[in-house]
Amino acid sequence: MTDIRGLRRGIRGSGRTAVALAVVLAVVAMLAAKCPGDKGAEKVLVRAVARGALSAAPFFVRLGADIALGAAMDYISGEVEGGAPGLYGGTRDAGHCDKGKLVEFLQKPENRGKAGEWAKAEGLGGVGEIEGFVKKLTPVLLRGDTLVKNHDFDAKKGKAKAFDALLEAGIAVLVDQLGRPAVQCSCGNPLAAYEKKIEQADVKFDDRNRKWASYEAEKLVKVEPAPQDEPVEVYQLVDVEDPATGLAREAGSDGTEDEVLAVAPSPGGESVTPSDSVSPSESATTTVPSVQGLSLADAQAALEAAGFGVTTTEELTGTVLPGTVLAQIPEAGSEAPAGSEVTVTVEGGGTVDTGSPTPEATGDGDSGGDGGATAFGGSAG
Repeated sequence: MTDIRGLRRGIRGSGRTAVALAVVLAVVAMLAAKCPGDKGAEKVLVRAVARGALSAAPFFVRLGADIALGAAMDYISGEVEGGAPGLYGGTRDAGHCDKGKLVEFLQKPENRGKAGEWAKAEGLGGVGEIEGFVKKLTPVLLRGDTLVKNHDFDAKKGKAKAFDALLEAGIAVLVDQLGRPAVQCSCGNPLAAYEKKIEQADVKFDDRNRKWASYEAEKLVKVEPAPQDEPVEVYQLVDVEDPATGLAREAGSDGTEDEVLAVAPSPGGESVTPSDSVSPSESATTTVPSVQGLSLADAQAALEAAGFGVTTTEELTGTVLPGTVLAQIPEAGSEAPAGSEVTVTVEGGGTVDTGSPTPEATGDGDSGGDGGATAFGGSAG
């Protein structure tokens, strides 16, 4: 006669074994999914930052301007050493990144808290090291869409807020002695190295930073530092005003004393020798029209007709109607590369007639004060 109780015990034992096996398999699957060496490595959210776009919370207002590269655009991709010839571009217009203005702003007593967060994001020992650090930085233009760790400034908490970002080619940055992007010029935001793998980047665009026409998911750049014992002494840049030639820029200089290179350098290519016999093409520049006093809609129309892009910031003076242009950078009558950005400051405090939708006002009020009505309203940041 069959032992019913023994059979039941056997069935229950088999059930427990099956459950235990299922749990073990589930744990193994979870560990395998998280394995960093797996090809399906976890994606990292990366915020797209378009050239000339407004920033929600920049550290600084109107530090510099970005440029549409045109023929100087290069689909550089992969990991590239910071001192590689042709990785970056440039012009001999120092106005694209004002280091002195950045230091002056961060040294103001009312900006002490912001300066402390800026220094911390840059890995400095304190605000006292800012001036010496900035002095060694070099202004350049990104020639490829570049991955970085960016930082906004959270006014409510008084803290820097880090986020992974993809900066569009044409954005002006300051690079350190190892060739790594350290500051985004248009807004003064401190930058650090992107720490993940390129293939992990999951780039997200939004209404403020819409997908640019040249974007390709497979063509992203991650800048690797030059060796610590071999800092970059001279950057070999592609002259964005005359892409067939280049510029030799001494590290730490502002670009006004660049030597001209007879042949444009390219990443991984051979070094080229400076030559004073070649001069930049003047035909690549355009006279900036005067738009001060115009409505933003009229100013945009005039600047776009002249071949310029437009970046806007707001300032509250109470002296003119909302939307009236108070100032512009570069100044009227100056020469600027065709296709580059002109930053116009408009009167805030009301509805601005732009003739097209514009990003909403930004910021929460800034005691740091660079004259802006919004705490962090600024150009590309």
